This record gives sequence, C-alpha cells and structure tokens, in this order.
Amino acid sequence: MSTVPAVAPSRSRTSTVPPRSPSPSTLQAPPPAHLDRVRALETEVAQMRTAMASRAVIEQAKGILMLLAGCSDQVAFDVLTHISSTTHRKVRELAVAITDSACGRSPLPADVREAIRDVCPPPHYSG
Repeated sequence: MSTVPAVAPSRSRTSTVPPRSPSPSTLQAPPPAHLDRVRALETEVAQMRTAMASRAVIEQAKGILMLLAGCSDQVAFDVLTHISSTTHRKVRELAVAITDSACGRSPLPADVREAIRDVCPPPHYSG
C-alpha cells in the first residue's frame, strides 16, 4: 500500500492589485423610514441639549425671585411665567435678563423691572 505524501500548505501570496471598491450601484441607502427616524432623533437630541442649557439659568432666576419675594420655588416659577407672558419674552430670555442684572452684567430692561416690582413689591418698613 502506498501512501500519498501530504501536501504542504501553500503560502498565501500578497496581491498587488488593490481591492475593488463597491460601485455606487451596489451600495444600498438605508430605507427612508430609517432616515426619518434618525432625523427625528437628532432633532430631539438638539432640543434636549437646549432645554438642559436653559434649565440652569431658569433655576438661577427662580432663586433670585425667591430671595426678592420670599416665596417658594413654584411661586417663583409662576412669577417667571407671568412676567414672561406680560412682557412677551421667552422664559429663558427673561431668566437671562434677571441673572445678568443680578450679576451686574447688564441693567434690567424697564418692562421687566416694572413687572417684577408689580409682582414682588419692595417691603414697607415701619419705623
């Protein structure tokens, strides 16, 4: 009985031909529903980032109003929304104006100052 000699594994040869890139006709774009979902999620992320950035300045403005009026955080937020509606400003814009004024960066706009004075009148001292 004769045995067949084992064949040594051949070494792989490195090709000098670069791999072919897929032609545009073989690339598949994601279905439109997926693109719509991705766009919706990107929009939601952008809105969440804006909301998070706005939240800090609104909380600071609430704190300032709490000090001025000696009120709770809910009442301070109600005051912010009331002044926002009467001065036709967004709550975030109003909060920035209040905190900038409290820090001395800019004067409080006259309409905002009057609205705050109406809602949080200065205390009357007896004596």
